[in-house]
Amino acid sequence: MSETTAHQEGLFAAAEVTPVPPASPDFQDITFHEIQARTLLNRLPGAEPGGMGWTLNPYRGCTHACTYCFARDGHHHLGHNTGADFQAHLYVKTNAAAVLRRELRTGRTGDRWVMVGTSTDCYQRAEGRYQLMPGIIQALTDYRVPFTTTTKSALLRRDIPLYAEAARVTDVLVMTSLGSLDDRVWHAFEPDAAPPRARLDTIAALRAAGVPVGVLIAPVIPHAADHPDALNALVDACADAGAVTVFPDVMRLSPGARDWFLTQSARTLPPHLHQLLAADYTCRRAMPSRYIEEVTAHIHARAAHHGLPRWEDYVRHVSNRSNRGRTGPLRM
Repeated sequence: MSETTAHQEGLFAAAEVTPVPPASPDFQDITFHEIQARTLLNRLPGAEPGGMGWTLNPYRGCTHACTYCFARDGHHHLGHNTGADFQAHLYVKTNAAAVLRRELRTGRTGDRWVMVGTSTDCYQRAEGRYQLMPGIIQALTDYRVPFTTTTKSALLRRDIPLYAEAARVTDVLVMTSLGSLDDRVWHAFEPDAAPPRARLDTIAALRAAGVPVGVLIAPVIPHAADHPDALNALVDACADAGAVTVFPDVMRLSPGARDWFLTQSARTLPPHLHQLLAADYTCRRAMPSRYIEEVTAHIHARAAHHGLPRWEDYVRHVSNRSNRGRTGPLRM
């Protein structure tokens, strides 16, 4: 650890994309492509009973503009570049809630969890306009399907009453993504996501409402956010806010993100930091396994100091203890 600071399966055919609407005056330079999805749930291969079995993403593209985002690869398959187009052309599955209800009605998810927002943030700014998440949460609640939501956005606070309702009848875990407390890191790598303090406040607000919250400590960016003291402070802040578990992940760069990431780092970072990142990532996707293991072990050790279990252990424990009568929906 430094002492200094995929292809995604298509859910809809290109021909099903509606004609490009004009840009909204509230979203300058952003174009929304409203689509009718045929399906919303994606099965995870090899899912174990009671484990994470499905993913669900109501948006493609993301206004957070995180320079490292692996989901950039998917924009290439939509006919866009994986740089500026990723945050300028957003695909919105406007029928998401209705499609999800149709799929849940079949019982296809079984006892496996649904992971919401695993590719692009389901609470990015576009959600303020389209408001897809309330219908999605309500469908999962009505069918008592265990689910997680992952976000960097404070907009999730709008739906805290819905998460609290869901947590009373099924297993819910909101994962806040936060890789650093340093505002310089936020500005450089996640320019339009919520600031770190706002994410911690969201954790506290959810916990006050009785909703379990974990933290995806990710990405840990080498040389910029991997100092042991910085990682300790981050884990401490998450624990103080009420997190129940953490999941650390060191930055990996997909092929579609690498060029954009390095171009932006050359433009925005101090030269020495850009040179370090370029040396590490120009010819490879991830840091050496020994480095990843060291960073991960350090975070887990600090989390254990606060009594926070590893994410996989937390989910396994919750799934094993929870037989809350998921035999049928609350409402059809």
